[in-house]
This record gives sequence, C-alpha cells and structure tokens, in this order.
Amino acid sequence: MQNRIFTVDFELETVSVNKKTLIIPQKDSDFEACFERMSSILENTNTYPTFFILASTAQKFPHIVKRISEKYDIGTHSYNHTFVSTQSIKDFSKDLKQSIDTIQQITGKKVNKYRSPDFSLSRYEYLEQLIENGIEIDCSLTPIGHFSGQKTTNLQIPHRIHLKNGIIKEFPVTTFNFFGKNIGFTGGGYFRFFPYEVIKQLTKTSPYLMGYIHLGDIDLEKTKVEGLPLSVQFRRMVGIKSAEKKLKKWLSDFDFVSVEQANNQIDWEKQPLL
Repeated sequence: MQNRIFTVDFELETVSVNKKTLIIPQKDSDFEACFERMSSILENTNTYPTFFILASTAQKFPHIVKRISEKYDIGTHSYNHTFVSTQSIKDFSKDLKQSIDTIQQITGKKVNKYRSPDFSLSRYEYLEQLIENGIEIDCSLTPIGHFSGQKTTNLQIPHRIHLKNGIIKEFPVTTFNFFGKNIGFTGGGYFRFFPYEVIKQLTKTSPYLMGYIHLGDIDLEKTKVEGLPLSVQFRRMVGIKSAEKKLKKWLSDFDFVSVEQANNQIDWEKQPLL
C-alpha cells in the first residue's frame, strides 16, 4: 500500500478567531491564479490528490470545480466552513447535505468523502451524520489538541469506526512526537513553518502520512490583515514566501496518492476497528 496521501483544501482563504470563521477578502483573479499555480505543480510532479471542496467557494468558481472533478478525486469540506464543534447535530447535518448537493450538482459526481473545517469534528455523533448522508470516508480526526478542536483519536493509521448506523473509514492527521507532544508537519501552517529538511526526514520515517495544503498556502499576494490577533497573523503568514518552492520539492521527492487510491489499496479487514 502507498502510505503517503496528498490532499488539497479548495476554499477561499479563511481564518479562525475564537472558533468563528472569517473569510479574507480576495480578488477572484488572485484566487484563480493560486489555483493555476497549484494545478501546474500537480501536473509537473505527476501528483493526483483528493480535493476537499468548500461548497460556498464552489458556487463562486463552478468552472474550476468542474475542471477539478474531471481529473481528480473530490470530497466535501462543508458548505460554509463553520466549526463543527459549535454546531448542533441538526445544523451540522443541514450544512453537510447542502455541501454535498451543491458539489454533486456542479460536478455530476457522487461525493463520499469529508473533511471538517480546521479538523473541528469533535464527537462521534457527527460521524453518524456523515453516514446518514452517504459519506463513506472521513479525514477529520486528529491525535492532537489544537486551536480549533480537541484530540479525537489516538491512532495515526487508517482505521474503521463502528457507529450506531454503520462503519466509517477514517484517515487521520499525521503528527510527530516532539518531547512527548504530538505536533503536525504535513499541511497548512505546520508545513509552512518547518524547514524542508525536517519535513523530508519525517516523511521518510512516517509509516503513514496525510498531507494537506490550501491554495492560500501558496498565495504570494497574501498580505497582513489589520485587526487580526497576532497568533492568527502568524499562522496566516509564516513561511508563505517559501511554501510554493517547498511544496514542489516535497511532491517531487516523494510519491503521493489520493484518498480514493489509498482506500482501494487497503485491506480494510486488517485495519483496526474501534
């Protein structure tokens, strides 16, 4: 089995402040330019990721989402990027269904994968709603507590979760142990923060890896936004100038597969069942 998975979160840039999502104003032309650069990187490195699509962004750029679906594996990243842990089960289910319907209408393809905004899915009751809405694979659980959510799994390998209404397959976030503390390195601000040689070594030694990137992570037009807390400014801007070069190197040095390819390669009967 290929143990390295690469994914892209397709969304207008969002930031999280006190568990509330703010969408950062961005010119359509800048967003489309980021996508074209990402598309070029994927083409030049022969990488076929899974795109987790924010449905509200898909409505604004349906022509891009259609292009994505014709070439790549897709999943939903919710409709509005609302923190799952702040939603009632009813509101979560409504947002999820709206996201699935929107993406399926644009692409004509069934959506059976999900990643929560900022890995904020906090309870198994939400996973049950995924099953109710036809989601078979989740990529939301994380072995670390973080600014947007709590630790939700101890496993860092693909596994199955037995719920009241069925079984869902889980591809969790990857971390490394640093003096007894789990820390991410495979996506977003973590990827931009760490030097490439650190990421390269950790990639070599990780038995399983879930990589994720946002278009905003390679947005060279990104500037500071007045009024944001310093911690949020840091997460937005750290390593932004070197991220594109680092990503090209990472995808060139290692082979990655999509979530769907990994799913097809795994003997799920041999994976842990919780």
